[in-house]
Amino acid sequence: MRYMRWIIITTLFSFGWLLSGCGPMTIKDTTTQSYIPIQGWVLVLQRDVVISPGRARVFFQGGRLLSAVNEYEPHCQLMVRDISEQPQTVHAGRFTIDRVFGNSGEIVHSDYIRLASAGATVIADGGGDGDADGRLIYFYFLGLHADEQPNVTYLVCGGALEMAAFARYPTLQDIQAALGDYATLILPEEG
Repeated sequence: MRYMRWIIITTLFSFGWLLSGCGPMTIKDTTTQSYIPIQGWVLVLQRDVVISPGRARVFFQGGRLLSAVNEYEPHCQLMVRDISEQPQTVHAGRFTIDRVFGNSGEIVHSDYIRLASAGATVIADGGGDGDADGRLIYFYFLGLHADEQPNVTYLVCGGALEMAAFARYPTLQDIQAALGDYATLILPEEG
């Protein structure tokens, strides 16, 4: 009987966990400490953004527009479909978030290599077998749609690069801080 109860509880937990992946992707709002669905929201780009030639994205971090980011802090990137040899301008406007998914990126930190040289030990970074603690960034991929700007594809926002046990998705406030006054995420009925 005890074994049967364990099987039932385990089965129910497993189905609950699997079904939780069927619902909408949510994001944490730290002002209310709640998780809210993000699909259907609107990204309002407040001003034009120029993407450099040969690139398909531009980065936002700390409210600034950058060509690269510090991965140890939350950040976002606005992506376009095509790479051009000319600068590309993403014009200020409204983009519906029509699809959302999460993903993670792993950066493996290798152990130090110890080299023996004339009785001294030299420690060099790198090498190893890749089994050391990895670091993760969790990303939201927010699919963007605007009829007048079909080349704009995603706003990708990542949390801070952390050891796997501490990594987390960015909060709504992290994303807004990264975007600064360049863009705002709003509920459709607010706009």
